[in-house]
Amino acid sequence: MTPDRSTSRRAAARRFSLADDPRWVRVQRATLCGGVAAALVAVALHAGVADGIGPWLGLVLASLAGAALPVRAPARAVLRWDGAQWWWQRAGEPLAITPDVVIDLEQWMLLRLNAAIDAEGVRGRKPPERWIALSRSAHEAQWAPLRLHLFLAAG
Repeated sequence: MTPDRSTSRRAAARRFSLADDPRWVRVQRATLCGGVAAALVAVALHAGVADGIGPWLGLVLASLAGAALPVRAPARAVLRWDGAQWWWQRAGEPLAITPDVVIDLEQWMLLRLNAAIDAEGVRGRKPPERWIALSRSAHEAQWAPLRLHLFLAAG
């Protein structure tokens, strides 16, 4: 006798306490500092103020300085699945969202949190989009249930 597989599996209600991965914050800072330095180098080269390798070395140093800045402990937020809807709560009232797993490397995951679409098909006003990078090392105890819920609740 074969088991009845006609019923779809549903993920049970669950709460996850999450924070951005500090390494992701460092990558963002390095990119921002490198971008600002590149703009300044471009202006300096165009104005004829600088030439040679010096400006480009400054760009690399700015990127490294951005990555080296200390990262304070990130504020924790709650991602909650109530059995029918995902909710995101950082500060203030919870917001109905739809999480999309953009990158899943099993040890690291990038989520995009979109405001949920209401019954009329209109996406919520705030926030339009939020990105959160998660690592297994930072969320060890809840990593497997989180990944399971993200993929089971999507279906």
